[in-house]
Amino acid sequence: MKEYILLLLVFFSCCCHAQIQVIRTETEAMDFIANQGNIYQAKAEELQAILQDFVLEPLLYSTEKQSEPKMYGLKDQAYVTSKALKQSETTKNAIKTGKMIEEPTTMTVKNVTMEPTTISVTNTTIDGTTLIVTEITEEPASTQCITDLKTFGSDILEEEHYALMMLDSYGKLPPGILQGNILWLGLYDQCLKQSREVDDNQANFTAQYCLASIIKDNNLQPILNVGVCVPDSCNNDELMEYLNIFDESNITVSVMCHKEFDYSSGAIACLTLIAFLGCLILVGTATEAFNKYQESETENKGFERLASKNQTILTDNEQTKTTSVNGPSRVTTIDVGGENTHGFLIQFLLCFSLLTNGSKILKAKQGEGSLGALNGIRVLSLWWVILGHNYVTTMTILSNPSKILDVLSRFTFQAIGNATFSVDSFFFLSGLLVTYLTLKYLQNNKGKLNWVMFYVHRYLRLTPVYMLVIFIFTTLTPHFSTGPLYSFALDPNPPSGVGNSLKYCQDYWWTNLLYINNLYPSELMRECLAWGWYLANDMQFFIISPFIIYLLYHYFFAGIAAWCILLLTCFSSLIGESIKHDLTTEFLPTNPNQTHFANDSAYVQPWTRISPYLVGMAVGYILFKYQGRIRMSLTMTLLGWVTATVTGLAVVYGLYGNFHDNLLSKAATVVYITLCRFAWAIALAWVVFACTTGYGGPVNSLLSWSAWIPLARISYCAYLLHPIIMFVFYFSLSTTVYFSDLLMVYFFLGNLVISYAAAFVLSVCAEAPFMALEKLLLKREKSV
Repeated sequence: MKEYILLLLVFFSCCCHAQIQVIRTETEAMDFIANQGNIYQAKAEELQAILQDFVLEPLLYSTEKQSEPKMYGLKDQAYVTSKALKQSETTKNAIKTGKMIEEPTTMTVKNVTMEPTTISVTNTTIDGTTLIVTEITEEPASTQCITDLKTFGSDILEEEHYALMMLDSYGKLPPGILQGNILWLGLYDQCLKQSREVDDNQANFTAQYCLASIIKDNNLQPILNVGVCVPDSCNNDELMEYLNIFDESNITVSVMCHKEFDYSSGAIACLTLIAFLGCLILVGTATEAFNKYQESETENKGFERLASKNQTILTDNEQTKTTSVNGPSRVTTIDVGGENTHGFLIQFLLCFSLLTNGSKILKAKQGEGSLGALNGIRVLSLWWVILGHNYVTTMTILSNPSKILDVLSRFTFQAIGNATFSVDSFFFLSGLLVTYLTLKYLQNNKGKLNWVMFYVHRYLRLTPVYMLVIFIFTTLTPHFSTGPLYSFALDPNPPSGVGNSLKYCQDYWWTNLLYINNLYPSELMRECLAWGWYLANDMQFFIISPFIIYLLYHYFFAGIAAWCILLLTCFSSLIGESIKHDLTTEFLPTNPNQTHFANDSAYVQPWTRISPYLVGMAVGYILFKYQGRIRMSLTMTLLGWVTATVTGLAVVYGLYGNFHDNLLSKAATVVYITLCRFAWAIALAWVVFACTTGYGGPVNSLLSWSAWIPLARISYCAYLLHPIIMFVFYFSLSTTVYFSDLLMVYFFLGNLVISYAAAFVLSVCAEAPFMALEKLLLKREKSV
């Protein structure tokens, strides 16, 4: 029956305030919903009118008699008009009633009355109204959904416990509407626990939780999201059909109901793969423990050698020792057993040993000549990435999202708002290392480079664990948790026309396998593992890097020319994108025709992001060429540190004026967008150069701290996993959270620790075994 569908519309606007709880009249609810779309653009006096008309007066003054209704809300009221309200004095507290006046539609509702009722739920009295429709034209065909809704409505009047609990589970008008709170989730767990089990010859049913998104003027962004609790016989399509009965209104309702996911064939295959990998790990660990026990028994030292010998990777067949950067570098190999001690099968199993792989990761030592300061930069940069993602992901579940606008305007918050520069740190480090190590390899091999193995090693180093994470994310994530938003955000089979991260991975995982996901699909948020755009760029930079490095080694000026051409291409691309798309440095552009410079066209394309990588290559060449044999005066050292510090701070904090009506000019905007990432890399270049040549002082001591080494080894896995951990946590929350600085610090630290813990497990169980297998199968003794 339509009356019960209209009853759902009334439930959408349920509100509570202290001990006074009122179900809004239909007119007030629809007026309120319509006005939320313009709430941020409203003038101060209009916002005050909304607060008075929609919150204070209905909640605090609902007992007063009114002879005429107020015209609530802002200007756009075309879809509904208010009419005279009749007063009911059958109870001590009068409750306003009203009628919906429609524009002519194919559906006509007549003789609508509102009767007062009193509902008691756990010693709390709710004064409400029950909508009764006595005549409906063009009644739709009866379905089980309608029958159960009718039963549900009747049981509410009869004060059945399950029905009252379902009603109480509905999302209600919360505080913080003016702070952007449009996510009224209700009580997810309470809803799912309810079921009708009454022997009255009527169908029994179980409750299901649904999220109704109210959309105005076909905008993609809902003006309101409300949790509702309905019988499980109602599906998404039926609810949407019933709720969108006013065909000519500019309000539509989209509904997505909670799902219990079955294990797909892909999920079963993923679990089988993980189980097989787990068996190999158990057998490999047991094999190594048994071998070492036998050795220790022979030498009568018990298990004392177990820890000491863990420093040797049996499957590596060698330990690599690099001489100091102050002198010529040469790689020597020391046989530690390998093929001379064990057969192939034993070596294969030892690749999966937790003892070997765990000790390798946790060992806080590096060979002589290693660039120790890079470990600190790598770890701190990843923390910066996680911090930025922590704020971005939390935005989806905040009850006061507009608070972010105030936070962004703080000077101290600029480092978080500009966290995208942390990715440029990784590009810089990658360019530096590939150049430095490749030049050393060329030096040790008479200028020759094994081009095939150069690319094969890189691909096998990154891809297996990358594909495993995508496989787990796409197939098993829906089963990790549950919550009011979880099955909607992580639905492996979303409704037609609806996309989410899992759906994109099902469609585009192959682009990640080929490292072209930053080019196709063209939209960042449609990529599989959207944060994988960095890996695609880094791989593409790696592919072209040996050509420049080879030229630098054999034909220096030709290499410099190639380097300059790439840098000028990057600058030209950024200038062109800035002018073409009218990019701005404003975080939230006031001009709707402008977009922030971190948009898809300028953020994920390789030709706009290569400048930090090129700076890293230049530093790598300098470190290789001079081997740390550089002497600088105190004045030059201080000048370098001051210049690098000022440059870095200017890049990160230079946009502070945007939040205080001090916008950059058009020309300054283009200059900043073109040079900001290059300038950040220049600042990092000095830090690495000074630390490597002995002029780093306390900065070098901090960045070279041995505690960074184990964390740096698992940085790759932590980068892959941390957004998934955030998705699972935030989308499984049963209610929204109120933003505060202390809460965000707490969330960040929790996400950081859990991300690294999960990264260690992934690294010791997958990344390290795959690396050992590569060495075993390809018999690779030396690599770049």
